[in-house]
Amino acid sequence: MNLKPSHLWKRAVCAVCALTLLVTAASPAAFAADPADSAETTDALTQTDAAQMAEADAAVDALVNSDTYADMDLDQRQQAAQEQLDDLAGEGLIQADSIYYDEENGMYSFSYTCGVLGGILLTDWEEEDDTLFQVPLEIPEELADNSLGQENDALPLGNAIIYYAFDDTVNSSRYPNYLVMQENWTKWGLNTTLDTSVTLQDLKQMDDYDICILSTHGAYYTYNTGWLFKRLSTSPVLILREESSFWNDLRYGIDLLTHRVIKVNGFYCVTPDFFSAAYRGGKLNGNLVFSEACEFFGGSNQLDLSMSQALLNGGAGAVVGFLNNVYTIYSRNMLWGTVNQLIMGKNILQAVDAAAATYGVDDISWYLSQGGTNPHRYAAIALVHGNDQAVLYSLDQGSAAA
Repeated sequence: MNLKPSHLWKRAVCAVCALTLLVTAASPAAFAADPADSAETTDALTQTDAAQMAEADAAVDALVNSDTYADMDLDQRQQAAQEQLDDLAGEGLIQADSIYYDEENGMYSFSYTCGVLGGILLTDWEEEDDTLFQVPLEIPEELADNSLGQENDALPLGNAIIYYAFDDTVNSSRYPNYLVMQENWTKWGLNTTLDTSVTLQDLKQMDDYDICILSTHGAYYTYNTGWLFKRLSTSPVLILREESSFWNDLRYGIDLLTHRVIKVNGFYCVTPDFFSAAYRGGKLNGNLVFSEACEFFGGSNQLDLSMSQALLNGGAGAVVGFLNNVYTIYSRNMLWGTVNQLIMGKNILQAVDAAAATYGVDDISWYLSQGGTNPHRYAAIALVHGNDQAVLYSLDQGSAAA
């Protein structure tokens, strides 16, 4: 296994150790920890199952999207969610012994009667320090004059896709920056697609691209597993904006029943098993993956390689992501800086190092440099897992070759 942070972060580790905040390397959290859970099922999701889930989802949706809920503090939301889940369990729509509250991540998990996993995230995904300004992306001097001499239709550097699932792009402070990325990367020779309606099916087409960027919310999901003896299992998940529904649940039935996909607040989320199943046999063909999602490599300074390992097992050359929750602007800046360096011919570790040298070794360093006064508890750190010498293209050949 080859897991390396940027060289700058190696120096930051010493400071962290001095404060006795240790980053521990946990064994990859197998999402379906119970053998019965991980087995490939031949049972299909029935219309009765889907109808029961839809009934439960409607009740949860009515709660989390109500004006009353929006005005609640976290403790009040927890109480309201607990009461709602208890009611659903009493109606036989979810399993009573599956309900679990993860206080640190502010998330309830539960199992529907049919065994599909669900969740309620109590905190707002968009909550962030509103004193921080969205500074426009700066064009690197080396690329400002398009000095690589690339033509839009030549595309010698390969192609990329941004799976943008942060919001619906309407009145978004994030989205305009991704338009800038798409326009400039394409101009500099990296033909870039911007997908703003990301579906589970879209994430099964990652092998069509040289760079895949997962611009979506992430969370750390803790849930009860096992039949006779319940125990807790954990996993990072990527939260999409594809809404669950009766017909979509039937369409994705096998993925839901095998826990490759779960449902949180009415949206589909993918687990490491989703990528393991989608890219069996190394179908990703050595591409590079950059995830902006929070807790992609775990949370609370506990390292979890399950998501990145699933992508590497599926054939990815290298995977970049963040340990812990990450500030929005910092993750976007690190993405911008890293891909720009790849376009200039740097390998993936050099590219992440260069981005960190520009924007900060971690997101708390960046946050404080911007005048922030109330940083979150754990610094988000960009890590490289896989072949840290992987490149977007060969300088000798001038073609995509990760």
